[in-house]
Amino acid sequence: MTPEAAPAIPSAVIEFCQQAGCGEIESAQAIKGGAVNLTRRLTTHSGMTLILKESPDPAPDLYPCEALSLQALREAGVNTPEVLAVGADFLLLSDLGSTPMSEISWEALGRAIAHLHLHTNDRFGFEQNNYLGLLPQINTWTSDGHEFFAKYRILRYLDVPLCEQTLTAEDRYKLERLASRLPELIPVQPASLLHGDLWYANVLLDQRGQPAVIDPAVYYGWAEAELSMLRQCGNVPQIFYDAYNEVNPLADDWWDRLEILYVRETLSMIAHFGDYGNHTLAKLRALLDKFA
Repeated sequence: MTPEAAPAIPSAVIEFCQQAGCGEIESAQAIKGGAVNLTRRLTTHSGMTLILKESPDPAPDLYPCEALSLQALREAGVNTPEVLAVGADFLLLSDLGSTPMSEISWEALGRAIAHLHLHTNDRFGFEQNNYLGLLPQINTWTSDGHEFFAKYRILRYLDVPLCEQTLTAEDRYKLERLASRLPELIPVQPASLLHGDLWYANVLLDQRGQPAVIDPAVYYGWAEAELSMLRQCGNVPQIFYDAYNEVNPLADDWWDRLEILYVRETLSMIAHFGDYGNHTLAKLRALLDKFA
């Protein structure tokens, strides 16, 4: 987005900066913020920097949902930005910086995520629905993990318009078949508190050199589903998984199951973009041929 096209700073953000003693906003620099948000780093007269996230036409609860997710992670001891102000069309956060991860910081993150996953619930889901990208993430409380993943992480995408346009009748049949086979493929696991959208682009180092996570969509689900995004998206060193396993040992054959559980993210990509990059559908079909 060009500077000319950038929206005006919301009045609530200007008011917050004044009341917090930050002074006037002197600059707003666009930074990488994914496909959903315009993300800008605000520099104030006091020298303090803040992160402002906006979207052209967001759902009215998009940013309140993200604020709740950040709060849930912080209460569980995870390093995340502090929510400073939230509105229907913006989210203002503390600025943790944007330093890339180092190998030793990946080790620390592995332990942090393992500790997060030790926060468990007797049901799968969350206290409210939230968002994965621009689409609602359905978090209806469910006592059975296989039912939850089948219904709300696979089959829920089949009636999304871009999925209806992109998937064939055979694709849909195989997805339904995969959903029905989950009890055979995935062992019983506890409902762990998850970041919900954990991949390398949502991880950074703060100014103290400590790993932090951003852009969550929390819910209670399978820990292996969380790890599937990290594996399939790449750029995560083995030291992360070794450190994770020290704190929260994983069941046998966990690595092989991550390929299956990545189906949720694959379907989310199709639901948002269709056959993204002209290869997402091929990857989905290869997975279905293997497991459905």
